[in-house]
Amino acid sequence: MVRRRLGIGRHLLALVGHPLLFVESIRAGISFRAHRGLLPSSEYLAWRFHTAYGDAMSQVATEDTLAYLRWRRQMRSLR
Repeated sequence: MVRRRLGIGRHLLALVGHPLLFVESIRAGISFRAHRGLLPSSEYLAWRFHTAYGDAMSQVATEDTLAYLRWRRQMRSLR
């Protein structure tokens, strides 16, 4: 089992200047929870971090989180 510190606080602070992305982050959280329960397994997270960053223990860059939320918001607007 891989243990990691999520560092959610720095991502929340980054959203302070982006109110539309803050709303999108709430939508993403609700969507994520509805499909996968509260949190994904540690094995899944390790795999995702390894494929995204080349290291299962790497931290998510705040800009990556903001880019994902921008992309998600843009994709929702295409519906």
